[in-house]
Amino acid sequence: MRPRRHRPGQQCDCHAPGTFLAFCVLLVVSTLLLAPPARAYSPPSPSVQIIAPRSTNTTVLADPIVVAPDQNWEGIDGQWNTFSLRIGEPEQWVRVLASTASQQTWAIFKDPAACPDNTTDCYDSRGRTFSTTDSKTWKEIGFYQLWLEKNLKFSGNGKFGYETVGLGIPGEQGPTLVNTTVGTLVSKDFWLGHLGLNAKPTNFTAFTEPSPSYMTYLFQQNLIPSLSFGYTAGAQYRLATVLASLTLGGYDASRFIPNDFTFTFAPDNERDIVVGIVGMLGNGATDNNVQLLKRDSFDAYIDSTVSELWLPIEVCNAFEETFGLQYNNETSLYLVDDTIHNNLLAQNASITFSLGQQAATSDTVNITLPYAAFDLEARPPYKGLTNATRYFPIRRASNPKQYVLGRTFLQEAYLIVDWERQNFSISQCSWVFDQQENILPIYSPMYALSPYGTPRSPKHLSTGAIIGIAIGSGFVFALIACAVVAWFWRKRHRRQIGEMKAEIESKVIAAAAAKLASPMMVEETPISPIVDPGQGTIVFPKAELPANASPSNRPMSSDVKDSDQSSTLQLPSPAVEVENTEAQIYEMPGDMPVRQEAGGRQLSEKESMMARERIYNGVDPEGPRQVSPTVPEYSRRPPPILASDVTLVNRRGMPMLGLPVSPVTPLTPQSPRDGAHLEASDTFFQPPTRTPRDGRFLEADDTLLSPISPLESSADTSRRRFSYES
Repeated sequence: MRPRRHRPGQQCDCHAPGTFLAFCVLLVVSTLLLAPPARAYSPPSPSVQIIAPRSTNTTVLADPIVVAPDQNWEGIDGQWNTFSLRIGEPEQWVRVLASTASQQTWAIFKDPAACPDNTTDCYDSRGRTFSTTDSKTWKEIGFYQLWLEKNLKFSGNGKFGYETVGLGIPGEQGPTLVNTTVGTLVSKDFWLGHLGLNAKPTNFTAFTEPSPSYMTYLFQQNLIPSLSFGYTAGAQYRLATVLASLTLGGYDASRFIPNDFTFTFAPDNERDIVVGIVGMLGNGATDNNVQLLKRDSFDAYIDSTVSELWLPIEVCNAFEETFGLQYNNETSLYLVDDTIHNNLLAQNASITFSLGQQAATSDTVNITLPYAAFDLEARPPYKGLTNATRYFPIRRASNPKQYVLGRTFLQEAYLIVDWERQNFSISQCSWVFDQQENILPIYSPMYALSPYGTPRSPKHLSTGAIIGIAIGSGFVFALIACAVVAWFWRKRHRRQIGEMKAEIESKVIAAAAAKLASPMMVEETPISPIVDPGQGTIVFPKAELPANASPSNRPMSSDVKDSDQSSTLQLPSPAVEVENTEAQIYEMPGDMPVRQEAGGRQLSEKESMMARERIYNGVDPEGPRQVSPTVPEYSRRPPPILASDVTLVNRRGMPMLGLPVSPVTPLTPQSPRDGAHLEASDTFFQPPTRTPRDGRFLEADDTLLSPISPLESSADTSRRRFSYES
């Protein structure tokens, strides 16, 4: 941890745990005291209406809102129970359906395009219309595509704006909200408007903030306890006509048979309320448990915006075979004539859907629909029909995104959706006659309450609880104090470790400097990797005798005659002992280099000898070259050379003055080698004029020369012959 910096002259008391803890406590207290109070919600200005976030300090939680259904059954794709809305100022009443997929409020626009015949019956069949020009509170946004149900090939445009919307008719009216998103349309794909139950906001452009949904406005204004709803479409064929049920912020427990299965939302934001259809059985008076799922299980989206069930083609074919349905290619509907209708009524046919979520559990929920739920009547201008005709509300889906369970399914199923917890449940509807409502709230997770129950009542703390809180607070204080002390101890420990490391490093540096200042030991030169020590070293000892010995110190061999001695004394060179102590020069064996010129020609024998002489004799006819210094190799001293092993030769390579020549010497081969007959006049190399080491002059023919050692103090580049050359 980095040390804290302080100003010059400022003293740090950070090493005192008590001071540090007091500073923390003071900081928390000052933050609480100086925090600005929460700003209360004030009504927005008329130009811009903004809904304030819901307060979490509300002591009284709102009750669920029960939206009263109308007594009307309307629609051209079947008869459906509607709900009334009040839109604009002054209020205009419209009748709409409930949409689980939409987050907006839609109304049919009062325009001749909505009803070409411009009759009152047409406008009334569309749930009445809304005129934007007659409303004082309409704030237009613009024209946009409807976008909803695009997977089912529904299309159309709508004019959108912000408007005041209220629930219910006078006498049954619910809350009224301002600046909610409203769309007006004339498309025939959506014959009736709807009230969006989805909590998602609406994004018109990337340059404006998203517009909250109607459900979100209700929750933010503390009008409902949570973003949730319970809904069933109602059944006109049940009992004495059972109306639809819509509860915002809760559900009606009297309308369904409960089960313990809860579904989670699908990851697709456009298709979140998805169930898996794992089984589908058809039952009748004669045939029972007929398998209608002629394929693997599939997922279907629960959407009350549409009326039909969009199923895979294999399933639709199974329906045709089991119930004798006939597909009409012109309308893409399964039209039902009187014969098929009477047969289905006689069979008392029913279809059971087994719903599950295989990715989470193997449990299933069964929802059974009787034939009466499928006995719908389509009216013009639906799908180009000219007369009212019965039809079986299943549609052929061409891809998985078209698998939908519409309002037909919700006639017999009760749907509960919790947008905040992202889960939902589906249950079989209960058809107990004259059963009283049982409205239960669903509380938001921000209240930390049971999702399907009553809120907890406040309780006073008991004495034991107070003692427990005090003990716990003391324990927490002790932990904080221990943590502060441990922090300072660790900081001090790190500083000590750093000092020890610095001391050790200084000692190491001093020792290294002393070692460098001391004389270095001469290490033994390793043996050359070219020479095999086991085979011995092949050398040619230097035959040049030292010139600094006096004649009196040279012993004469017994084999030398007097005449030879006299001739020897006539040499200008001094007599030198053979067996002296001067270091010998050895010629190391090696391979002839294979050098190539630019034209690719190999070296001639003369050039090879020249390269050999440069490597082993240290003389370069082309001049000295810059070479890196090499470490001399030290080898053991060879045995002394006897006088019989050495012979004196003149410059022509002939024995001098009749001195005996040993038949075989290490320097003179028995027979000349190839290329050894080189004349002294050759320009390849000429021996230089040499001065003896003691400074005396030598005769041209009687100079003692070494066959191997390089010449000293000579600039002559003439070649010197080897001992075996003649």
